[in-house]
Amino acid sequence: MLKLVPVWVLIVLLAAFFFLALCTLLRRNGGRLFEPRGRVGETGIKGYNLQARLALFPLALMLALVSAVSVPLYLMVSGTRQEALLRGLWDRSAVFLELLSHDAGTHLLEGNAAGLGLLPGRMAVLAEARYLTITGPHPGSHAWEDLVWATNDPDILYKIDTQGLRPGVSRLRDAISPRLEGAGLDPCAWAGRLYSEPEFAFRRYGPKGHRAFVFFRPVAHEGYILGLVRMGVCTSGIAEQIGYYNSNLRRIVLAAALAAFATGTAGLFAHSTLAVARVRLLLNQARRALGANDERNLPHMEIRIPGRDEIAVLGSMFNDMTQRLAKTATAMASLSAGKKLQRKLLPLDTDEAGNTFDFSYREVDQAIFFSYYEGAEEISGDYFDYRDLDGRYYAIIKCDVAGSGAPAALLTMQIATMFRSYFRNWDSSRLGQLEELVYMINEFIEQVGASRRFAAFTLCLFDSKTGDMHFCNAGDNTIHVFAAADGRVKPIALPGTPAAGILPYNMVVSKGGYRIQTLSLGRGDILFLYTDGLEESRRRFRGPVFDGNTCAVGANRVHHGNYLAGRWGEELGRQRIYDVINAVANLGSYRLHKWHTPDGRDEYLHFDFSGCRGGVDEIIIALAAVEKMFRCYRDPDMTDEDRVLVDTEIDAFLRSRFLQYDSYCAHRCKCPGDKMHIYYTHLREEYRVDDLAILGVERKLGGG
Repeated sequence: MLKLVPVWVLIVLLAAFFFLALCTLLRRNGGRLFEPRGRVGETGIKGYNLQARLALFPLALMLALVSAVSVPLYLMVSGTRQEALLRGLWDRSAVFLELLSHDAGTHLLEGNAAGLGLLPGRMAVLAEARYLTITGPHPGSHAWEDLVWATNDPDILYKIDTQGLRPGVSRLRDAISPRLEGAGLDPCAWAGRLYSEPEFAFRRYGPKGHRAFVFFRPVAHEGYILGLVRMGVCTSGIAEQIGYYNSNLRRIVLAAALAAFATGTAGLFAHSTLAVARVRLLLNQARRALGANDERNLPHMEIRIPGRDEIAVLGSMFNDMTQRLAKTATAMASLSAGKKLQRKLLPLDTDEAGNTFDFSYREVDQAIFFSYYEGAEEISGDYFDYRDLDGRYYAIIKCDVAGSGAPAALLTMQIATMFRSYFRNWDSSRLGQLEELVYMINEFIEQVGASRRFAAFTLCLFDSKTGDMHFCNAGDNTIHVFAAADGRVKPIALPGTPAAGILPYNMVVSKGGYRIQTLSLGRGDILFLYTDGLEESRRRFRGPVFDGNTCAVGANRVHHGNYLAGRWGEELGRQRIYDVINAVANLGSYRLHKWHTPDGRDEYLHFDFSGCRGGVDEIIIALAAVEKMFRCYRDPDMTDEDRVLVDTEIDAFLRSRFLQYDSYCAHRCKCPGDKMHIYYTHLREEYRVDDLAILGVERKLGGG
């Protein structure tokens, strides 16, 4: 087989077989070259792993280099050997025919037919010679005539013009004759050279090439050609030698190429294994870090990689990253604890385990208090509370500290502490001293000197028997009251005062100071106090591919709907809040208009409040539900990993009041470990930038 197939074909076939075998191994092993199949899912590697990627290209490159060296080397050595054998035959034939032509010329001149007849027997000195033929002119003539004088050619009868061989009479006609006639027998053209028919080539000769040749040399005498010596040559023996030599050479080259390839492959896999082993240390450590139940324990998972190369540096960076993640986790744990503590400050209902709900409902003799709170990602300064002072009077506060994070939360906690301390021993004799607490809060924040920190809040003392509301505000200069007699909500302006903490006491007094304003809450009226997180709730305009978009309707800063053209999004706004309050209180319906949705059209969400009672609790739940749907949006590419956390109370309200509930909220699942919330899947919501805090006080219709 090796004698018939060229070596380069064997190398290419071997390379193809090796590549296919490697690909099959990788495919069957899940793309992992050196690990069992059962561990594929642990790393999540798909396709070829790092070791395979490091090995495949160098293997292919090494195979190409081995082929590029071995194939030309084989061709060069085999070609040199072939040329040496054939050139040796040519040189031996040239010397032999030169001697033979000299003797033939002497006998032709002497007319010695017997001597000429002995010359063909000399061809035994050349193993490749098959016959010898000597031609010349008639006896005594010097003119050129190709007459046979001596031969041992077994096929001579097919080449002469007589019935039998007649020395000196039979004329020879073979493949050489046309060349002799065309040359005109010019002695200068034919002198002292060896010729062949067909042309004898040293480099283009191959095992399957021409085997039979006729070597011939002119017999020249004194400037003219006297005769011709023809020698038939067969190169089959040389072809066998070349084939045998090439076969051995193929074995040697193939063995050397395989040895080089195997050695290189082993070295390459050993090197890649050592290199990837350190990467796998990082991978295993990353897997451990990813599966850690508490990221605060990550510093105990430090990894040490020897060396100073890039992988060692990567290991060091990984350790730094885990340290930072641990610090972040610690900070997040503190943040979570801070948010839980912040919720404890709010008048929210709790379950048996002490977990706080998002809602709070309290009904007293003359009034109903209802509140809702949904926190943003960070702890903030939003705060509200109401305290029963003596069964008739209630102290109410709604506060928004500027900024977010721990500084705002700390100020909020101090304000809450001051609020509760101030009213702990309160009695009706201090009814007109409400502004005293406002000055105390202003002085505290101003003296603390927190950069860019101030508090805008409204303080209220509510007389549930008469409905009188005594307000003292700092920067928060508007309240919202639903008047049952008018059937609509309206804003009520309080005295324009600076926020607490901006100005010192003397400057506040010089500008009029904090003052008390008394209003009356009629039967059936509802007071709404909410932070700016409700009005400033935002949604982005989105294009056809659900990316951010800007409104291009009209010139920039020109009113378009409830926002200014050129903006990237819209806010919920006060008007929508008023429309929802009026719709619920009057048992009507509401249509939420969402501008610039991805399909290029505006979207309308429909709510039916005809089955409501119109109380403060349903109004605030409706506000929270509408605000949630205002920020939610759908995307065809969403999966069950896209989730929106929703309070179960809001979900129940939406199920009965939101007409597109089955379209928006069709996919639901439980929230693990939290019975108060569920998930809407295949849905997303815009990022909440501020807390959503709403407090409502409804004065009952009945009572004395």
